[in-house]
Amino acid sequence: MRRILAAVVGALLLLATTAAGVITFNGPYRVEVVLDNAANLIEGSLVKVNGFDAGRIEALDVVDGRARLTLVLDREFAPLHDGATVTVIWKALLGERLVNLTDGPASNAEIPSGGMITGAQPAPVELDTVLAALDEPTREEVNALIRSLEETLDGSEPDLNATLRTAGPAVGALGDVLRGLGTDGEAVRQLVTRLNETMEILARRDGEVSRVVDQLGGAVDRIVDQREALGGTLTELPGTLRQARTTLDGVPGTVEEVTPLLDALAPATERLPGVAADLRPLLADLRPAVADLRPTLDSASELLQLTPGLLDSGSVTVPALDETFTGLTPALDFLRPYSPELAGFLTNWNSANGNFDRNGHYARIYVTAGAENVNVNPGVLPPGTTKNLAPLPGELVDQPWTDAFGEGMR
Repeated sequence: MRRILAAVVGALLLLATTAAGVITFNGPYRVEVVLDNAANLIEGSLVKVNGFDAGRIEALDVVDGRARLTLVLDREFAPLHDGATVTVIWKALLGERLVNLTDGPASNAEIPSGGMITGAQPAPVELDTVLAALDEPTREEVNALIRSLEETLDGSEPDLNATLRTAGPAVGALGDVLRGLGTDGEAVRQLVTRLNETMEILARRDGEVSRVVDQLGGAVDRIVDQREALGGTLTELPGTLRQARTTLDGVPGTVEEVTPLLDALAPATERLPGVAADLRPLLADLRPAVADLRPTLDSASELLQLTPGLLDSGSVTVPALDETFTGLTPALDFLRPYSPELAGFLTNWNSANGNFDRNGHYARIYVTAGAENVNVNPGVLPPGTTKNLAPLPGELVDQPWTDAFGEGMR
């Protein structure tokens, strides 16, 4: 019975120990560190381990005028080892900081959850230290400034005291700012250095900056113009939308009218596969013809290469030709009604010279003579004879000329 009781007690102890180990292993891993102050550190601030984001600040407490930080770390960075140290570094040049934790050698003893590790923080820069760093001429200038300030304030002590009492909260806040700047001396130095480098770059590139400013001004002007154009477009937009609405309102009717047409086209569409099958042999026969077209296409390509030059020449010649034809238009308009007479003359002349024998072509001329051919009395015509030196078109054959609208000569 005693053996059974001892075995049960041992099993319970083993189970409790194992459960406690599991709970401890699976629970959050925390360590604590004491710093001189927690300026710019807040609950939830980032904690880095060996340069990796590893946790956050869980709590900030004050113990004997010093800040005690409780850090909670992810399990993949736990446990830490003896010799681990904590430093406070700047997250940015000015403002919030973060906690940087460096683990000790892996061969050292492990730090249990809730253990304490060593912390370090940059000390603030004191005024005496700053003054001691000044050389002798600079200290003399500072002394002269203080003496001038003393002479200026001599006799105004009550007013100054009243002003200081009134500005007490502001001076206290200024003191906090100065203490923060003293602690953040390295960050301030980096900020001033980078600002100085930036100003030097701007000074070297003054011309480029001026051009950028000028281009920016031009871009602003163009934006203003585009904005005005956009305003005009938006002004016309309602009318366009009304027209589009009218058009869209007519779409249903158009669709209803097109539907019967599509229904009628359905039988023809069903026959298209058969037509395509019939076209296949034709297309196969056309392949040699297409191959024969290749030289023609090559010639056409060469012709098209010469076409721009021809067009350039034509652009100079065509205006002169247009001007010439424009000048000939009145003469052609006058001669157009006499086209039948001109054609008859050319026909008669060709007929007179169209005879041919073994000696070649010969002309047959028939001369008629009468009383009107004898010019005995110049200017006096024989009886029954008239003379018209400018007959109208078709007048000689009693066929007056008319245009396409049936109107005669004007």
